[in-house]
Amino acid sequence: MLLILMAACATATPTAAVSTPTVVRTLLSVPAETPTQIPTETPSRSPTVFLGTQSEGLQTYNGQGFSFQYPANARLENVTIRPPVTDEVHIIGSRVSVKPGDADWVYVGPGYEMIVRTYSNPEGLDAESWARNYVLTSWQEAKKRDEPRGSFPISEEGEIDEGQVGSSVVAGQPAFWVNYLAFDSYIRVFYLANNHQVVELSFSDYPLANQPLNLVQEDVYALIMGTFRFEGK
Repeated sequence: MLLILMAACATATPTAAVSTPTVVRTLLSVPAETPTQIPTETPSRSPTVFLGTQSEGLQTYNGQGFSFQYPANARLENVTIRPPVTDEVHIIGSRVSVKPGDADWVYVGPGYEMIVRTYSNPEGLDAESWARNYVLTSWQEAKKRDEPRGSFPISEEGEIDEGQVGSSVVAGQPAFWVNYLAFDSYIRVFYLANNHQVVELSFSDYPLANQPLNLVQEDVYALIMGTFRFEGK
């Protein structure tokens, strides 16, 4: 299944399309205004794709102290923020309609969506220290307000589930990942720290049986995260 899930660019701070030597899966363009029915076939962990060097079709988003590349047809959406978030942008793919194999249901919605948030890091903590403190503090505040806490990777005793967090590297930068439970999916979150700022990259990860675009979404998220750069690094 060969797809491109890109929507019309919104106004943000992108620059002109740039080249990158990164080899990624090629995705076919889908007009944003007309949902496209993708041919039905049984999802597979090894779909038919073309591999090539992406030299066109990418834009660069310049945030406050960082940048990343994204599909040129993606729609960028800034949303109203609430503390402690200092900025937030959503990278949203085009609207598609997909009926997987012999399923009796159809997925209709954005081809993908990644959220990029920024936070203040006044103490200059590393990604892991900041993320652990943030997750635990958020859980404690939710508990005080008697709000649902099932999405947090934390036990009722206030202990972080070490199986749902860990250290990693994003585009050469030290990062710390956290899995939040979201009903039938996980929200995969990666935290990166640089001086007095933390950047959060997050996306929903559905099982292939529930989201026929899972494999394509993985490619797009890998592209964005693989091109993330802090200013001066």
